[in-house]
Amino acid sequence: MKILTYFRDPRFINFVQFIIYTLTTVCGFLAATGSIPTVVTAQIGPVLSLIVGLFLIISGALGAVAVFGGHWWLERVAIRLSWIGLGLLTIPTLFYAFNGSRSSTIWLIFALEVMAIGDAIKRYRRIDWAYLDPTK
Repeated sequence: MKILTYFRDPRFINFVQFIIYTLTTVCGFLAATGSIPTVVTAQIGPVLSLIVGLFLIISGALGAVAVFGGHWWLERVAIRLSWIGLGLLTIPTLFYAFNGSRSSTIWLIFALEVMAIGDAIKRYRRIDWAYLDPTK
């Protein structure tokens, strides 16, 4: 794939990480605009929903720019911001799961949020282990 030539080594991993950051930005936009009303806006209100969305938008955009340009120190900042956004998003998910939902689908959403946090921790640790150079 020619698109991989635009990314630094390891190209495929950084390309996938770029896609993940782009999706994080989209999810943040959905949260910030109230497009996930049952799980987010109804549980935490529009103000906190906007805050969660902004954390995800900023972390996703910073992460995408950092991975594309190979600025690993900036990606670490983006990952820390994404932890806050994902953590804040996990709170209403659990609240809704215990108080409002009769569906097991909410537990799938919770599991996906935990997986996203785990992946962010793994990526952060990988950068840290490689002394800010993920090509190692």
